[in-house]
Amino acid sequence: MPVEDPSASAPEPVGQIEQALGSLLRLTRAPRFAETVRQRAGAEVDRAGYAVLVRVAELGPVRLSELAQYLGLDVSTVSRQVQQLEQRGLVDRSPDPLDGRAALLELSVPGREVMQKMRDGWCETVADVVNTWKPGDIERFGILMDRFVADVVKYLDTN
Repeated sequence: MPVEDPSASAPEPVGQIEQALGSLLRLTRAPRFAETVRQRAGAEVDRAGYAVLVRVAELGPVRLSELAQYLGLDVSTVSRQVQQLEQRGLVDRSPDPLDGRAALLELSVPGREVMQKMRDGWCETVADVVNTWKPGDIERFGILMDRFVADVVKYLDTN
């Protein structure tokens, strides 16, 4: 991460939030962080595969085209990722009852188990990060993060 100029004035609160969110996103997307979570989870799923699993869990059953749109990726890219997950038995494909030409994707039982292991790995990692915090600070941070996410969703829904 770049070193800040100590002579620069502190950012205003909204700027501080923006900087912290940017740093948080970069750090949690870093290969080292992802590897830590994977090791804790004992799950052999790469970052791209995990992203697909998360979205299928959120949206499923879902068409491949909708999944690709939601991920902001090309259908062919997502198709390759889904095929790998299908071969591993983590994603099931079934005919779309509304359109016989299309298929619906959803997590299989082993896919749901892997998702739970990954969530547990995330929780353990976050718990380690905040292990020196006071319990009240952890609780307040969780409440404010939930509120922030809800407000972002509301903002996106109205704009």
